[in-house]
Amino acid sequence: MKKIILILLLLCLGGCYDYKEINDLAIITAIGVDFKNDEYIITLEVLNDQTDKDSGEIEAYTKTGKDKTLAKALENAADLLSDQAKYTHVKLMVLSNTIIEDKFNTIIDFFMRSTYFRENFYVISSMDTSPQEILNNKTDESKVASTSIINLLDSLNYSSNNSVLKTFDQVIEETLAFGKDTCFSNITLDNEQFKIDGLTIFKDYEFKDTIENKFAVLYNILTNNFYRPIFSKEYDNLYFSIAITEGKVDTNLNTNTITLSGNLTGKIMDNESNFDIRNLDVLDNLNKDFTKIINADFLEFIQILQENESDILFLSNKYYQENRIKEENFWHNLDIKTDIKFNINKKGLIYEVQDES
Repeated sequence: MKKIILILLLLCLGGCYDYKEINDLAIITAIGVDFKNDEYIITLEVLNDQTDKDSGEIEAYTKTGKDKTLAKALENAADLLSDQAKYTHVKLMVLSNTIIEDKFNTIIDFFMRSTYFRENFYVISSMDTSPQEILNNKTDESKVASTSIINLLDSLNYSSNNSVLKTFDQVIEETLAFGKDTCFSNITLDNEQFKIDGLTIFKDYEFKDTIENKFAVLYNILTNNFYRPIFSKEYDNLYFSIAITEGKVDTNLNTNTITLSGNLTGKIMDNESNFDIRNLDVLDNLNKDFTKIINADFLEFIQILQENESDILFLSNKYYQENRIKEENFWHNLDIKTDIKFNINKKGLIYEVQDES
């Protein structure tokens, strides 16, 4: 009987110890990585356990450490915390231009080896603003920068479609696999507001370019990850806009040509030009105009990827899967053909069928 009571007491004491241990942890929600003056600069975003409980608003603060080595810089940042750093809740990594341009392979290697981190956090570049400044920025929506950034990335996927969310494990897979290159969104600050500002693309570990947001939209269409992206055309200083609501664009390769083909359907969003959308000839001309715009944009996108030799569409991998031939660079100089059809969805439109006689 005494033995049973002793065991129960030990279990109770163990539970109290675990509870106290959890309350003594500093929950890290984001990490920024920079490199200046031959030193790594690590910024940790930490949830504030002293947040006013009455307001219910969660806040965060940052701690920054530096060193010649990445491991020691991380340790130096953690040493500034009054509690033990807990990294399993990290949901975002922000990488500076110097890291992206010169130290990307070091980042991949270090965080692959680290036992502190899970690999399902998002990755984003910050080519014009330091990660420290990014993670210290607060918005009206959230006092936790990483929350604001992830919410922005997520919301843009369902509005403008110009953001690309990649987790670290996806980035690793795309960096290491044959015939694949990675990409992810870039962020900056505009009047202290977060702004997605382009798509950062790579060849293997090598940074190639940060390209316009409009190409992130096309990337999402080609990877079948889009939700009503908008295209616009100006007519006499007035705009007509459509949103693509459904369809698919396929990429096919042979020894001479990259062919993009498919059918896209959209709905009218803006008609500042006051076109008579009941008129079938007007609709036909609009379809032709937007077909031309969409094909031209996709052609430009593929040309940019060729110039940068960045295989973010996995063309070499696709060619290998189909032909069992490993030719990583063969697509760089291929001709490009676009055959993408676009049509405005007439469903819901009230239109008059014209007399064709």
